[in-house]
Amino acid sequence: MVLLEYPVISEKDGIKIKPENMIVDKMYYCIFENKVYIFYKDEENLTHCYEIDDSSVVQEIIKNPNNLQDILLKHSKE
Repeated sequence: MVLLEYPVISEKDGIKIKPENMIVDKMYYCIFENKVYIFYKDEENLTHCYEIDDSSVVQEIIKNPNNLQDILLKHSKE
């Protein structure tokens, strides 16, 4: 089994993405400038990016990063 480096890295100059390390249809996230950025690669190898700037949602994700999908689902219904 080959372990891949996490494909999304937040640095002081911005976000670096390595799509070659992404698994299809798996969400990856990072926090940059008080926003959460979510990335995923689809079956056609296109990389998608979503930005979350709602401070309450950002704080919830920061406190519970393992529940990212549940948090997003909960807020998408609001």
